[in-house]
Amino acid sequence: MPSLPASSDSTLRTRFLADLGQAVLLPEALFDALPDVVFFIKDKAGRYVTINQTFANRCASGSKDKLIGKRPEEVFPPALAASYAHQDATVLQTGNSIDGQLELHLYPGGISGWCLTTKHPLRSPKGDIVGIAGISRDLDAPDHKTSGFANLSKTLTLMRHRYAESLRIEDLATHAGLSVYQFEQRIQRLFQMSPLQLLHKIRLDEAVRLLDEGKLSLGDIALQTGWCDQSAFTRHFSRYAGMTPGRYRTLRQ
Repeated sequence: MPSLPASSDSTLRTRFLADLGQAVLLPEALFDALPDVVFFIKDKAGRYVTINQTFANRCASGSKDKLIGKRPEEVFPPALAASYAHQDATVLQTGNSIDGQLELHLYPGGISGWCLTTKHPLRSPKGDIVGIAGISRDLDAPDHKTSGFANLSKTLTLMRHRYAESLRIEDLATHAGLSVYQFEQRIQRLFQMSPLQLLHKIRLDEAVRLLDEGKLSLGDIALQTGWCDQSAFTRHFSRYAGMTPGRYRTLRQ
């Protein structure tokens, strides 16, 4: 569907905020100060009602007005837009939140990066779901001086060098001299994700590099990055990137 005419964008925003009965301009201003966080609010039709400056910088050359009233399919590649729309529909229909989902984001201009995405339903004073609020926070590797990093360095090195092998979380915890619970807690504190998510990220980082390189077949990439076959690779890549490896390669060419 086409976006709303520019003249109606402010009306859409005003009407939505009135229905919501909440002041969301304050968090918008606060999120404007965070260059590593994308913040957005959408109405039930999936149109962006509020975004922060980071979102505008990445997708609209710094102009918030260019995005207000638009839907994901007017901003992102079709495969990604479909993935985001599916997430939104799940939140709107069930009222359940999406918390800390690891995703590979692609932005106009060729920028890509890993994020943790959280989406919550927004309710009117009557309790009706009227939209969605969400953030996507960039993931960066912790500094080697970060507290607790040194004690895990050997195990993290093992994960990065042997990601193509069948690594069990229990074995990794033992290698680090920790219980599974302690290992999970420390990885969560350092990387803001679970050990399994971290292992998947390491594998998919290498897969993305090989896809961009363009020399190997998808089947060879699957085996070289630790997946049992191309089907498993495609399933996991699609889950995190919102598109198949083949589609990703086409977009990057």
